Amino acid sequence: MFDPWAECAEQFYKFNAVENGWCASDATISLLLPDGKTLWLWGDCLVGVKESTYDVSNSTSTFINNAAIIEEDDVLRAYFTGTWQNASSLIPSVDGDIFWPEHATIENDTIKIFAIRISFEDTGVPGFGFRVLTTHMAYFTYPGMDHIRTREIPYITDTTMRFGTHVFEKDGFKYIYGKKDTIKDGFKYPVPMLARVVNSVDEPWQFYAGNDTWSNDCSQAVPIGDRPMSESFFVYEKGGKYYLIMHEIWLIGELYILESDKLTGPWNRAGTGGIEKKIAVVKSPEENFTYNLFAHPHFKRGEGDDLLITFNVNHRDFWPIWDDTRNYRARFYWLDVEEAMSAAIPDTLDIWEYFNVTGIRENDRGTDAPQLRMAWQTLYLENIMEPTMMEIFGPDGRLYISRRLHEDGTVSLAGLPESVLLIRLSNRHGSMVRKIINAY
Repeated sequence: MFDPWAECAEQFYKFNAVENGWCASDATISLLLPDGKTLWLWGDCLVGVKESTYDVSNSTSTFINNAAIIEEDDVLRAYFTGTWQNASSLIPSVDGDIFWPEHATIENDTIKIFAIRISFEDTGVPGFGFRVLTTHMAYFTYPGMDHIRTREIPYITDTTMRFGTHVFEKDGFKYIYGKKDTIKDGFKYPVPMLARVVNSVDEPWQFYAGNDTWSNDCSQAVPIGDRPMSESFFVYEKGGKYYLIMHEIWLIGELYILESDKLTGPWNRAGTGGIEKKIAVVKSPEENFTYNLFAHPHFKRGEGDDLLITFNVNHRDFWPIWDDTRNYRARFYWLDVEEAMSAAIPDTLDIWEYFNVTGIRENDRGTDAPQLRMAWQTLYLENIMEPTMMEIFGPDGRLYISRRLHEDGTVSLAGLPESVLLIRLSNRHGSMVRKIINAY
């Protein structure tokens, strides 16, 4: 099924030599450009100066919310605003709001990037919270990558929907996959949605309304399946079948393929009649976690038609990303979709198997580095040696707790959603975000 590392090493290692200060990121979304180059889109990025191949200087680095890399032959160059010494996001903030990129398309000489707007707002509690708004489109010149404008997509009138997860082109249409937040049994999770346009994403949208019908009215849109989706997924066509490939939600280290006869699905759970297959279990140390799969079909190896996929890797603590950026870099694997669907047991993918693990350094930031650990819905904050702001956000961006810390302590997470939470610590050295799962 998987050939876990054959010819994938070069895909990973080529990002060791990105020009212009890019060091590590998540998202890992790609688009083949008409001139044969590849556009890579990234979420929160670490930009700075490397002290060695994977070690980044804390004093000369920063995090930004999005960036791009253009790959041409053996040259990869990062694009964002400003310089690596004073970097800002490629998609500029608007009125204090930031953007997290999704997939993109290119029309004539303009790259159009789907982006989710994140608003920082006064929630009525100490500090500031943020909430996820609707999908926007960011426009850039090509070549040049100069920002033209960012605008809200007017056809999306339901703010529980986010589109641009994957753009799939077929028969003169651009099919735009997305998600809609759904609450059931106390849990909130996204289910798949679909819209389409003729030729250009700037033309009026049609939303899938069920039973092979489409509507220009967003309120008529219906889910194209009941399977909870990861925020990022990919739809692939092969042999007259459609395959939706995804990482399991809740940061659970498992990869799945769903099969359908139509690009509209339905992409259902196995328990409700869907065809889904666990194709891999991701093995990682307790301090690492994985999430959000994407695929890159324009990359080929040999004569085969295996699919190059990625999923993101992150670390449960903060400073190890600076100490070893492999803690915040996607892993690449080749996938034979049809073989994976017929395999008797899922593969095991070890995210460190093909690396020199002994090269991963222990955290050496000393008293500058706050530490977090969690057990039984209790967050333990340790090594707080100076004033530090702690903020805890829910998966919908709601700020639940904001507290200024002066010493070590504990915080109860009981009563907060039993789902993914974001913990942000900020002090004079900067800020970092950690994702945890709040569960008994």
